[in-house]
Amino acid sequence: MRRLFIYLLILAGAVLTALYFNQQEGYVMLSVGPWRLEMSLLFSAVVLGLLVLLLYLLLAGLARLWSMPRRLRSWQGQRRQESARTELTSGLLRFAEGDYDAAEKQLVHSARRSEAPLVNYLTAAIAAQRRGAREVRDGYLTTAEKSGPDANLAVRLLQAQLQAESGQWEEAQASVAAVLDKEPKHRRALELMVGCCRALGDWERLEPLLSRIDRQSILPKNELLELNRWVARERLAQASGEDPQALQEAWQDLSRGLRKDPEVLCAYVDGLIAVGEVQSAEELIQKQLGKEWNPELLQRYARLPADSTEAYAARLERVEAWIQAHRDEPKALYAAGILALQAEQWERARDYLQAAVDQTARPEYLRTLGSLQEHMGDYDGARATYRLAMDLSEAGSDALPGLPGPAGAGRGAAPPELTGDDPHAPTDYAADGDSDGGRPRSD
Repeated sequence: MRRLFIYLLILAGAVLTALYFNQQEGYVMLSVGPWRLEMSLLFSAVVLGLLVLLLYLLLAGLARLWSMPRRLRSWQGQRRQESARTELTSGLLRFAEGDYDAAEKQLVHSARRSEAPLVNYLTAAIAAQRRGAREVRDGYLTTAEKSGPDANLAVRLLQAQLQAESGQWEEAQASVAAVLDKEPKHRRALELMVGCCRALGDWERLEPLLSRIDRQSILPKNELLELNRWVARERLAQASGEDPQALQEAWQDLSRGLRKDPEVLCAYVDGLIAVGEVQSAEELIQKQLGKEWNPELLQRYARLPADSTEAYAARLERVEAWIQAHRDEPKALYAAGILALQAEQWERARDYLQAAVDQTARPEYLRTLGSLQEHMGDYDGARATYRLAMDLSEAGSDALPGLPGPAGAGRGAAPPELTGDDPHAPTDYAADGDSDGGRPRSD
């Protein structure tokens, strides 16, 4: 419609011009040598207009001929890009369908003509990962990094994620570390570093990142708390392998909240026991259990070494006072039974151990009870208890790897009737906590 309006304006202008020149008197004469050409003013205006139009058409034609190679190249480029987009779409569809081999070939083949080859190479790298070609995957990632220098961080992060998926945790950690060196607050990099440190048990690298992770709320509060607990436990365990001073410094360096955490408290107690600070461990446990119930601390209290049966008996009295409100908890009953064994109070030990077994028939509880029954001469009951413990262990219910088999009078010792020992003779008991319980051992 717009073009028609323009044509009508041009026609109207031509008519008005013709009328104007038709009313004017005069002529135009062109003299060239002996030749003279005379024409009316209107005819000369028409001829001049036709000459201008022909000149314009001639120049436009020459311009089109001159730009023909460039336009041909542009047309060919557009065709290639259109073909590359078609192949990229086809490759992505093959990738979505799980045909990774075909997807990889199409993506790489179209990358040379693609407007965004980075997308092709990154997707091809993922496809190579899916079919297990790690070296090919790394080659695509290297090419992608060269094809898009501005996408260095994205390529490194994808490489780290793929390495983590394939179990290459050390390589993944190195890739993430390179990203964090440039972008210390990068959220995705911090998430990947947490996964790498967890898989490698590298708490030392993770520890300085925890405050950064907390400030950016990268992890839920419960996961962040578990990470802090893990780092604190590992730090205390490492310090306990050095000396008491190192353990105390590690403990003081922890935040106040972590020092009150039950799991971290248990780790600190374990450290105190490891460095020989048994008295400090006992005082700490008594203080904590006096304020707050903690069955894990109670288990450790039950296996603290002492120099006499009287000391074990005194501990048993304290434990009996603590567990008055928790007599339905098998761990509390088991701890009391272990201390009764240490104090050589066989009847009380049997009552507590039997009550623990009645609550939860765990293999270690049964083995400890069976060992006591054997020591007290109840061989039929001991055999039945051992059999039940074996059945539960074979069924995978709370099976403990490396737990020694039942023994009557010691670790690997023969039953009393085979050694000739008096089964009712005084016996020293070792309390090893939940892992192996209290088992009689020969004096």
